[in-house]
Amino acid sequence: MRKRAYRATILAHIALVLSSIASADWVWTPQTGRLVNLKRLPKETPELQVEYARSLMIAGNYKEALRETNKFGDFFDGTDFDDDNQFVRGEIRMAQGKYPEAAKDFQQVIANYPDTDLYDQVIAKQYEIGDAMYEKGLAKLEKRWRLFRKKPLKSAIEVYSMVIDNQPFTDAAAQGQYKVGLCHFTLDEYTAAAYEYRRVIEDYMQSEWVDEASHGLAMCYYEASLPPEYDQGVSKLGVGAIDSFKARYPADERVADLDAMRVQMRERIATQRLQTAEFYERRRLFDAARIYYNVVVEQFPETAVAQTARDWLAKNPAPVKQT
Repeated sequence: MRKRAYRATILAHIALVLSSIASADWVWTPQTGRLVNLKRLPKETPELQVEYARSLMIAGNYKEALRETNKFGDFFDGTDFDDDNQFVRGEIRMAQGKYPEAAKDFQQVIANYPDTDLYDQVIAKQYEIGDAMYEKGLAKLEKRWRLFRKKPLKSAIEVYSMVIDNQPFTDAAAQGQYKVGLCHFTLDEYTAAAYEYRRVIEDYMQSEWVDEASHGLAMCYYEASLPPEYDQGVSKLGVGAIDSFKARYPADERVADLDAMRVQMRERIATQRLQTAEFYERRRLFDAARIYYNVVVEQFPETAVAQTARDWLAKNPAPVKQT
């Protein structure tokens, strides 16, 4: 009785499997040497499979579109359309708003298929993603207490860096280098931003982005400059960067604003020198004090503190040396 019951159970299972195979359109294919569900079969050619996945993406069916790109890998891996399939994966992620993942998918096109004719399209897409992440980052920064508000800008830096690595020493790379600097500047990371701007100026001297990088460099030094009580090395760099920008682009409409910043930084440097003079004066080291008062008068004559230095020098003339 037990054997009969066991056989009946086995037959019932077989019948159930056969029934499911029949209803699911399972067929035996000599190419695969196994049963295949017709509903899971790809399109007739790799090109049609890629276009089918893209059509699903356009229709907004992103999950199904990704499944179709996976199906391409199962059936058409190693064909001439591998790079196209990978590119579509990037497009799908981009349409989903998953920008970091999309950038990595596009990067795989170049990394895995260096001879692809989609190279320029990949670069364009990565720029588009970087710009989108930058704009998203700007919006998040306005919400001061939002969690991970800096993350989009950090992601934008990663994407722009991909472009630089993909096309080093090209105009596209110069633009990416500038935008990396811009992201750091927006994050108030002025030292890192200045480094990236200098790379544009030094490595891409003929690029159209040199003027923007030169202006950005001056802005970095201005924003990073400190009050007179602190070292004024950054202020000196800022004044030099502004003078360099004005020499190269005298008609630029931003010169007036830079001039105002230059006045502020010059005033800080002069004030720091005056404070040093006063420090020596308090210690009755008048020769050392006189040196710094003279520096203020001679090197910063247009500043507000210069008159203070002039007055002191007038009241404390240098002693006449005895012969």
